[in-house]
Amino acid sequence: MGTSFLVGLTPAGFAAAQDQGGTKTRRLEAVTVTAQKRESTLQDASVSLQVLGEDTLDQLEITNFDDYANFLPSVSFNSLGPGEAQVYIRGVSDGGDGNASGSQPSVGIYLDEQPVTAIGRNLDVHIYDVSRIEVLGGPQGTLYGANSQAGTIRIITNAPDPSAFEAGYDLNAVSVENGGQGYTAEGFVNMPINEKVALRLVGWYDKSPGYIDAIAATKTFSRSGVTINNDGYVEDNFNESTKAGARAALGIDINESWTATAKILHQRQESDGVWDHDPEDLGDLEVARFSDDHGEDTFTQYGVTVEGDVGGVSMTYAGTYLDREVDDTSDYTEYAEYSSFIDYYTCYYAYDATAGGYNFYSCEDPRISFREQSKYERQSHELRFATPEEKRLRFIGGVFYQDSKHSYVFDYRIPNIKSGYQIRDPNTYFVTDQVREDKETALFGEVYYDLTDTLTATVGGRFFETETSISGEVGTVFGLNQVDAKTDESGSVYKVNLSWEPTDDLLFYGTISEGFRPGGVNREETSNIPQQYKSDLITNYEIGWKTELADGQVRLNGSAFLMDWEDVQFTRFDPSESQLGLTSNAGAAEVKGIEADVAWLATQNLTVTGAFTLLNAELTEDFTQNVNATNATPDAASGTRLPFIPEYKAYVNARYDFRVNTYDAFVNGNYSIVGSSYNDLYTASRQEQDGYGLLNMTAGFGRNNWEVKLLLRNLTDERAELYRNAADFDSRITTNRPRSIGVSFSQRF
Repeated sequence: MGTSFLVGLTPAGFAAAQDQGGTKTRRLEAVTVTAQKRESTLQDASVSLQVLGEDTLDQLEITNFDDYANFLPSVSFNSLGPGEAQVYIRGVSDGGDGNASGSQPSVGIYLDEQPVTAIGRNLDVHIYDVSRIEVLGGPQGTLYGANSQAGTIRIITNAPDPSAFEAGYDLNAVSVENGGQGYTAEGFVNMPINEKVALRLVGWYDKSPGYIDAIAATKTFSRSGVTINNDGYVEDNFNESTKAGARAALGIDINESWTATAKILHQRQESDGVWDHDPEDLGDLEVARFSDDHGEDTFTQYGVTVEGDVGGVSMTYAGTYLDREVDDTSDYTEYAEYSSFIDYYTCYYAYDATAGGYNFYSCEDPRISFREQSKYERQSHELRFATPEEKRLRFIGGVFYQDSKHSYVFDYRIPNIKSGYQIRDPNTYFVTDQVREDKETALFGEVYYDLTDTLTATVGGRFFETETSISGEVGTVFGLNQVDAKTDESGSVYKVNLSWEPTDDLLFYGTISEGFRPGGVNREETSNIPQQYKSDLITNYEIGWKTELADGQVRLNGSAFLMDWEDVQFTRFDPSESQLGLTSNAGAAEVKGIEADVAWLATQNLTVTGAFTLLNAELTEDFTQNVNATNATPDAASGTRLPFIPEYKAYVNARYDFRVNTYDAFVNGNYSIVGSSYNDLYTASRQEQDGYGLLNMTAGFGRNNWEVKLLLRNLTDERAELYRNAADFDSRITTNRPRSIGVSFSQRF
């Protein structure tokens, strides 16, 4: 995005001014951001930036990743359900399958000061008492480092405030058409202990209603002839989830120059069922499952931030530790039909003289269950310095270190496996038991120099060292591979920016910036794919503009960009190559795009906002996973569109505020549209995902410190194709919540 103004949707999002006749007029309010690691206004930041402010998050009832991604045109994703999304910004997608041993994401996700990025498992934090969500489009390699190759998403929670007591609660109930019911209870309190110390406490419980039916079905396996049913796995609206969590933050003003803040955040998410359906083979919002689907995702984040002044230079230290555990079980039965290897685990085989070869006999039920047990441990430390903003020559920079450790056990189980074929008890036929560790050490900085009163030049750089290792074992009784691989890399990325501000209401900028994903190691080397792969690099060429027009009643911002992607990392599971997913540097890609957004105070009562992104993201070289292939038919030819990337995404929102007697009232409506995309890079196997549009309406009224709202979601009952899932070897479609109605009540003190 260029810059978004959803922060201006509510009455708090504008300021009142008087014209010469004394009439009060509205003006869009300045928005404070910290995207460039120092405080500035949204319009003064010469970077592509979108902000969802606290008022907007509350008004639009945004509580999770799917909610806020709907209002971020530069963000696209594929998802299997809560906390299982792969996120892309500005069309940068390699189509990887979320393999924990493969390449890392191209988007950095931050919770306050800490990167919490994870392969295939975004940290789906409940959004409540959040100051804002900032999205930086394009490579952010200098200030944010590894994984911020295509952009960065920052979730910034509210800090404790010793100046005043504040508290509130929100209650919400929702009912899905032909589905289940859910509710949410949330609350916060900000308590000044004295004039220098404050404690902020936040808590939430969110029960999400189900809408997918697990129906009765049978399945006959073509090779063995075994027929099974799914008795015990039939249930209406079985895809339910709950989130429960709390956050505590203690802020201390040590003296006039120094402050310290300590935070702890804990969340536990439980889910049953799946969020995809099979409309083509079974029916709308219906799916057939043959074993249990249940997941638990629990994390705790501890953080300390110290800020102060050292000889006129501001200093910030941020140290954070994240502990996360995932325990997930899902039905994997379709793989038994896909893979002929499964017959060896469930059938007896002997020589058949009539057939002249071996045949399988006395086959048992081959259904498969998959279980993931993951533990993530992540610590990050950053020490940075910034010179005063009013100086003509300014600097911000420092040192950064992070260590991310992921221990994971993936068990593929057959309940009726033949005796002696288990690789582990109780019924595991294939196991991955590994530890992956990724480290980054970096020195970074940006220098800003005012060439004139209106022209500013910026030069930035980041010098980094990364290290990746994978150890453990993977395989079956037919072969258990020991893995112990490690690689390290050092390098640098740069940024150059020139911004021109001819008036207080106009800013134009040009940027050349770089972003990278660290290299890594494969668990085995084949004749076609080496064991190590190196980092891939994006170079971004961008021009942007930020404007305020009509005496501050209109903001029109945007950017146009070209991004070159070199040595692209592709991760792919190809049984003809290996029984493991492997990653290689193969091919190159290019993304051309335009982003724009507008905020308009149309009348004293009506506010209109909108934004769009147009993308052309495609390969610029033939892609063949076999890096040694010559004269081979490419897996994807030059010009192939990158997967999961729509060519357009947009939204429009309108809010009308008015008075009814002594009550403040409003009506709000928004419509978002997403173009079609593909679910894979490989042209032989990929499918098109249909585009979709979502319509929402909200109306409410309140007085003094309370408000009641009526919520209508997905009014047209659209079935969005969020992901055509081929990962589990059948073509189910992850979809959104059907038409629903809700009511909420909130109160502030």
